[in-house]
Amino acid sequence: MTEQKRDALGYRAKVGVLVPSTNTIVESEMAALQPPGVTNHVARMRRVKRPVHDLELYKESLGKSDDLDGTIHLLMSIEPNIIVYGHSVSAFVGGMSGAVAMKRQMETASGGVPVVLPAFAILKALETIGNPTKLAILTPWLPPGDEICKAFFTECGYDVLAIKGLKHLTPLDIATATPELLNATVDEINSPDVECIIKVGTNSSMARLVADMERRLGKPVLTVNVVTYWAGLRALGIADKLRGYGRLAENY
Repeated sequence: MTEQKRDALGYRAKVGVLVPSTNTIVESEMAALQPPGVTNHVARMRRVKRPVHDLELYKESLGKSDDLDGTIHLLMSIEPNIIVYGHSVSAFVGGMSGAVAMKRQMETASGGVPVVLPAFAILKALETIGNPTKLAILTPWLPPGDEICKAFFTECGYDVLAIKGLKHLTPLDIATATPELLNATVDEINSPDVECIIKVGTNSSMARLVADMERRLGKPVLTVNVVTYWAGLRALGIADKLRGYGRLAENY
């Protein structure tokens, strides 16, 4: 029997990373998280424009993609070991049943290659760190996005004590969030009763802020890009500690 050859750089795993075409943050943050022998391979979906002038239409547009299945088929040409989905709001639309259906759809398109959705990755992270139930959530979205996110975690049995949307009007605007804004907003939604702070919205950069936030606040902070990539690695059996990105990535 001929020995199966391994990728020269991705000899431990090849990770497919699926993002909206407008996302400028996920690729860089997840590249920084790559352990030795793991490579990331990004495919981009056409985005559906969100009509911010009409919040009902904005809500209807959340989670939609023109070419999700087609982009997965394209990504499969590199034969990834797993796919991580770098678009968080899609995984919250429709609650738990919507997330289950989305994962099933994506894994059908991938031919059975596992897909990690941010919603499930965050639930796994919460379970891993001891299942804190009182949450504060930071989002980049307008109020309909916040409502969808809060409803998902409430359905899953969590108590969302505070949620704050930064009300960015476009996906590219999300990527302009500064460390100062993100730190200030985390402080705003924090309170003594909050047990864990969650940051959703993959197109703002908070990965490198988490460790300092946790030291300052004395409680766990989960940011979506770190959590989703961490969940992908752990699903592959890759247990490398990801230092500098907070207690979840470093200790579990």
